[in-house]
Amino acid sequence: MNERFEELKQQLRQWNGRRRLRDGLLWLPRGLLLGLLLGVVVATVARFRPLLTNQEVGLVAGGLGLVGLLGAVIWLISQRRDLLQQARFADRQFLLKERASTAVEIQTQLLDANPTFADLQLNDTLTAVRRVVTQAMLPFTVNRQDWLVILVAIVLLGTAVLLPNTQEAALLKSRAIQETIAEQVEALEALEEEIIQNPELTDEQKEELTEPIQSALEGLEQGNLSQEEAVATLSEAEADLRELAANNDQSNLQQSLQDAGQPLAENQNSQSLGQNLQNGNLSQAGAAAAQLADSLPTLSDEELAELAEDLMETAASLQNVDSELANELAAAAEALQNGDVAAAQQALQQAAGTLQQRAQSSTTAGQANAAANQLGEGRQEVAQAGQGSQSGQGEQAEGSGQGQGQGQGEGQGQGQGSGQGQGSGDGSGQGQGAGQGSGSNQGTGQGGPGPGGGHAENVFAPDLVDLSDFEGEDVELPAECLADPASCGGLLSENPTEFGDEQSIVPYEQVFGDYRNAANEALADDYIPLGLKGYIRDYFSSLEP
Repeated sequence: MNERFEELKQQLRQWNGRRRLRDGLLWLPRGLLLGLLLGVVVATVARFRPLLTNQEVGLVAGGLGLVGLLGAVIWLISQRRDLLQQARFADRQFLLKERASTAVEIQTQLLDANPTFADLQLNDTLTAVRRVVTQAMLPFTVNRQDWLVILVAIVLLGTAVLLPNTQEAALLKSRAIQETIAEQVEALEALEEEIIQNPELTDEQKEELTEPIQSALEGLEQGNLSQEEAVATLSEAEADLRELAANNDQSNLQQSLQDAGQPLAENQNSQSLGQNLQNGNLSQAGAAAAQLADSLPTLSDEELAELAEDLMETAASLQNVDSELANELAAAAEALQNGDVAAAQQALQQAAGTLQQRAQSSTTAGQANAAANQLGEGRQEVAQAGQGSQSGQGEQAEGSGQGQGQGQGEGQGQGQGSGQGQGSGDGSGQGQGAGQGSGSNQGTGQGGPGPGGGHAENVFAPDLVDLSDFEGEDVELPAECLADPASCGGLLSENPTEFGDEQSIVPYEQVFGDYRNAANEALADDYIPLGLKGYIRDYFSSLEP
């Protein structure tokens, strides 16, 4: 009996294996189809919004197809059936009229039956099983409709991958912008850390320098920032740093000290102070001033008198540049002239402290300028991110800017900006960035980013044409106009213009505002590339009278 039941179990397992193979031929294509249809949906969405590039659509669609196929495999493997379930399937599929399931229940003692009946029932079941034609009653079939839809999905996906996508350019630009913003965040964090670790800066200076950077970081880290918002955030921080640098700028003082420090440099007792002043070493000059104050009691009357004259001369040279420092040096000179060495020492110590403050301000200005330059470069990178021809446009903008200002007359002209500029009159040109300027009647400048030009004190205007000698066309007026000319219009009541010494020169300050306002209005229009707007602002800022 056991051998016959083993024969039945073996046959049921074979049928179950064939059933699983049949299900695989049916559901594996459907799993693949489901993944490909999801890929078609993704490709369709990518055509209407910047979501994925064509290559990424192909990869995503292929991945979804594999995921669908893998899901079908996992589902098929998970369909494990016990012996009774296999028997019930055989009864339904091969029309065994519950013979197989009854035999399994009796042989596994799920159903009580006497041995004779059980033996007869098992024999009857085996007889029915042997008559089954498996290939005919459990055939392998392929759903052609599923494969047709799979083919259509593959064609659609291939078309989506091969045909250009109008959304791809916007997508790549958006990604480039976000990548550039992320790079700027990293650069700003590194810049902030550099400022914090700078031993030459005080805590107050570090706080002033890092405040605009922290503000920019907060703005850039908000996420989903547009290009315009990112540029505005960086521009605001850059402007704050430029203002901080301007407030602490000591370049005029250092330039004036080259001449002002000469009398002290020629004096043996104040030589160190004078040389450091001439070299612009404000910190070392402060230390030298303190040392000079300490050495005053050791000097003779003649040396003190000579030192007083040199200090007074230096103070006079600095009066219009740094009145505080000049007054302190003058106070020291006056005290020496009056024979009050203690007061002179105190005044020199105050001057030493002032020089140290100016040195700190100079350090702050230098650090602020460096940080502002880095922010400016980052702003330009963000503004030009995603532009396919950004490098070519940048080179053209740097190399072909033409000056906008021209002048005539006796005034002094000065040209600033990058590119090339021309200014008439006695002028000189200076280029920002890596530019240089030269010439007495013509200023040229080249270097730096963006267009630039030159200007003089006056702007050329066309010569007026005197039309008084030309006869006009006679016009017959109504009679009432003869009696009351004002009633026929303002022109009839006016006197003829008397020409005198008209000028063809318009003061530069009168016309600059019109040009600047026109440029600001143009900046609000979208047709100006975003990356060039900063150059235009810088250009007109350099032309401020």
